[in-house]
Amino acid sequence: MLKKWVSEKNNANADSLDAAPQKDMVKTAANMTPDKSPGVSKVNNILKGSKVTGDINVSCDLILSGDVVGNISAKDNSNVVIKGSCKGNIESGRGDVDIRGELRNGNITTGGNVSISGKCTGGEVKAKGKIYVNCQFAGRLEGNEIEIGANAHVKGEVFYREYISVSRGAKVEVHLCRMQEESKGEKKEPEKKTPDMQPPVKELIGVN
Repeated sequence: MLKKWVSEKNNANADSLDAAPQKDMVKTAANMTPDKSPGVSKVNNILKGSKVTGDINVSCDLILSGDVVGNISAKDNSNVVIKGSCKGNIESGRGDVDIRGELRNGNITTGGNVSISGKCTGGEVKAKGKIYVNCQFAGRLEGNEIEIGANAHVKGEVFYREYISVSRGAKVEVHLCRMQEESKGEKKEPEKKTPDMQPPVKELIGVN
């Protein structure tokens, strides 16, 4: 779903937290290279079998194939891909978050998009972009657009701003709410300024 991770034609160098063959690192980095990023993109790669306890702070893309107990924080537009397991919160400034493995008892907060196709037990997901869920999920979803896949079983609360879609076959047991109150309040402000233009118009009519 997240197109910026599927560009296989781009080549990039990767920095790994663990030793790995250079060819494999280059292939992984190519899949993580954003479409709009000029030059070379660096990727932090935590390999399968690795176990990390503690918070992780990154300033570039992160691919987690191992296990982490702690929070993950990514700056700016850095993407986070979870192929292993994470027990903690995930936060990214404007990047995308892709849960292909397991997120346990953690929240996701990002200014980008979120895709959950693995396992997500408990927690809250907030995204300014699109949220795609195609697995068993229990918790709260809040995003601009929300898409629920055919294999999804969603329980909890769903808040969307513009668009929501539920594929045939999906199981949904949620409290659904569309968030438009704030946007409507902002639109009413220009309308309040229009009466200020009426007095000058009346004066011109009186002159005629």
